[in-house]
Amino acid sequence: MGVSRIWRARWHGGFEVLLFFVLSFAYEAARDLVAPETRADIARAMRNADSVVDVESALGMHIEGNIQDITHAIAGGEAVVKWYYTLAHTPGFIAFFTLIWLMRRPQYAFVRNWFWGTHIFAVLVFWLFPLAPPRFLDLGLEDTTKEALKLGGALDWFQPFRNEFAAMPSLHIGYSFFYALLLTWLLRPAGRWRYLVWLIPAWMTWVTIATANHYWLDGVGGATCVLLALGLVHLVSARDIPRPWRYGRDGDGGADPAPVPVLSGAGAR
Repeated sequence: MGVSRIWRARWHGGFEVLLFFVLSFAYEAARDLVAPETRADIARAMRNADSVVDVESALGMHIEGNIQDITHAIAGGEAVVKWYYTLAHTPGFIAFFTLIWLMRRPQYAFVRNWFWGTHIFAVLVFWLFPLAPPRFLDLGLEDTTKEALKLGGALDWFQPFRNEFAAMPSLHIGYSFFYALLLTWLLRPAGRWRYLVWLIPAWMTWVTIATANHYWLDGVGGATCVLLALGLVHLVSARDIPRPWRYGRDGDGGADPAPVPVLSGAGAR
C-alpha cells in the first residue's frame, strides 16, 4: 500500500480507524517522552509558568482566578466544566472525523493530515517549552479535574504516562479552534449561521481556564500550532487533494477532482 494512497485516505474505513489508533498512541508516547524528569527540568517548567503569568499580568489579562471564581459561583458550574473537560476531548474528535468521513469525504484526507500535523508542532513546544499548568502554582486555584480524569479508577493505569508539564500549547483549545475554522469553510452553504461554531473554542477556552488546566495563552499556542500545520500540509500536499477552504466557493461542491497520475510520496505533484 503506497504512501500516496495513505496520504490521500484512499482506503477502507477500517484502515483509517487503525491509523488513528496508531497515531494517537505515537502522540501520547512522544508527549510522555519529552516530559520533564529531573528536578532541574521541573524547575524550568515552573519558571516558564511564572513567565506566562508575568506576561498575562503585564497585558492586564491574568484572568484565570476570576474565571474559576465566576464558574464556581454558578450552581453546578464546577461540575459542568469538570466533566466537559474530562469527557468531551477524545469523543469529540472521534465524532468529528466520523462526520467528515461520511459527509465531506473529498476533504477528509487534507483535514486528517492537517489535524495530525498539528500534533507535531505541539510536541515540539512541549519539548522546548515545558510549562506547569495554573493548578501547580500558588494562585489559589482548585484542581477540579484530578480525580475526574481517572474516571473512577478506570484510567489509573494511564496516569503515569501523563505529561503534567505540557500546558503549552493547549490542544483542548487547539482542537476546538481547528473544528471552528474547518466548519466555517465546510458549512459555507449555511450562510452567516455557520459563524456560531466559534462558540465552540470560546467555551472550551473558558472550560480549560476554569478547571485550572491552562492559561489563556496556552490557547493562543494551540491555535498557532493549528495554523502552522495548515500551512505545512498545504505546501506538501498535491494539488489534486481538495482544500477545505475552497468548499462551496465558485460552485465547488467538494467533488473529487479528475484523476491525475499519482507518484509515490505524500508530496507528489
